[in-house]
Amino acid sequence: MSERHRRLAAALPEPSLPRVVDLGCGGGLTLAALRERFGPELELIGVERREPQLDPALAATTVVADLNKPLPFEDESIGAAVCHNTLEALLSVDAFLAEVARVLAPGGHFLLGHNDLDTIVFSSSELDLTRRLVHAFADSQQEWMDAADGTIGRKLPAIAARTPLEHVATMAWVVLDTDLAAGEPADTAIRGITDAVRRDQHHDLASQLEAWIDDLRVRAANGEFLFSVNDYAVLLRKP
Repeated sequence: MSERHRRLAAALPEPSLPRVVDLGCGGGLTLAALRERFGPELELIGVERREPQLDPALAATTVVADLNKPLPFEDESIGAAVCHNTLEALLSVDAFLAEVARVLAPGGHFLLGHNDLDTIVFSSSELDLTRRLVHAFADSQQEWMDAADGTIGRKLPAIAARTPLEHVATMAWVVLDTDLAAGEPADTAIRGITDAVRRDQHHDLASQLEAWIDDLRVRAANGEFLFSVNDYAVLLRKP
């Protein structure tokens, strides 16, 4: 479990009802952090478009649902909700947030987080090329996404102001990686950039990818590597 998910769990207050849902739960890392924070008595629910593969030790309920449609929960039946790195892929942000407001119990909190891909930094020798690659990644729409917005993280306060929920706080964290190890944030970003460049047929960038990645690996071997991306979140509350 990464520090990112522990930060999200730590930012969520005690739920008004012992029932918390992760909307767009992915592999369940945020759910694991919530279990760690709130203990075994909390009912955890993970929602994904396809059946998620969660660790059985989580003892979490899974729900298959399309977040572009009404949420499959009764009015005011959820004590707290989280949603991280999902919002940009939805067709209607406002419709989704109205549904979250509907299912939250009075006094319940909603933690809405998203990274901002346009803030990615690599300590590359090729600054201009790196900027172009990052922007290509931020602007790309993957096949599973109904929409895309690589700068949505910085828009969360404005989005929150349009909801019927009270704005409690705005938060920001930096995801930092200085190792370029397999499966870590920088490696994941490089694979995302590579996929985006090829998927969107940026032929001029694709021809320079291998040399760019080699440069990053050399810098990592010399202890000169740094990757970072900003995460933003808003904490909202139902009156």
